[in-house]
Amino acid sequence: MPRPKKSGYPERLLIYHSGVGKTVFLGCMKITTLFLFAFSALVIVPRFYYSPDEPNWAAAAALVGGVFPLLFVAYTTAPFVHYVHVRLPVFARQSQEQLIRWSKNIAPSTEIDLTTMRLYGLPRVTRVLLSNLREKDRSLLSVANLVKVPSRFSGPTKRPWWMGRAMTRFYVSKEQPKNRDLAIWPKVLESIRKSKTPNAAKAR
Repeated sequence: MPRPKKSGYPERLLIYHSGVGKTVFLGCMKITTLFLFAFSALVIVPRFYYSPDEPNWAAAAALVGGVFPLLFVAYTTAPFVHYVHVRLPVFARQSQEQLIRWSKNIAPSTEIDLTTMRLYGLPRVTRVLLSNLREKDRSLLSVANLVKVPSRFSGPTKRPWWMGRAMTRFYVSKEQPKNRDLAIWPKVLESIRKSKTPNAAKAR
C-alpha cells in the first residue's frame, strides 16, 4: 500500500520573523531591567532604609529608580511581535501553486498566531482570527500598529487572574516578510487593510 503524500508546507507556517538581533536585544533588555529592579529592591533600598546617615526619602527614591525602568520597558516592548504564523488549510499546504492561489484570497476565518515576549523572556502566543485584526495609527503612548478587535458574534471571555490581561495591541515591521520562498506576510497585511469596521476606531 503506497504511503500518503506529505504536504509541501506545514499546517502552521512561519510568515514573519523580526530578526534574531532584535529578539536577542529585547530579551536582554527585559532581563536586565528585572535584575536591576531586584538588586534595587533587595540590596540598595534596605541599605538606605536602615542607614542612619541617609535621608528618609533616599530609600523611596532608590525604589522608584528600580521600578521606573522596569515599567517603562515592560510597557513599550510588550507589543513587539517576533514571529507570525498562519494556519493553512489542507489544500494550501499541498504545493507552492496552491499556496499562492490561497494567498490571493485569504479567508477572514484564518487563524494567525502572534508571538511576543513576556517580561521574563519567555514567548507568549496570541491566536487571533484574521477578521479581528485591524491597522492602528502609532501614537506617543504606544508603538503598536495592529490591534485586535472583539468579534461581533462573541461576548467577552473571562481569563484566570494569573494569566494577566490578553494581548490586544501589536507592533510588526511591514518591510520584513520572512517565510519559505514566498512573501505571504504582505498579502496578510493587505487582507487586514481591507477589514474596516467601527470596532477598529473604538480600539484606538
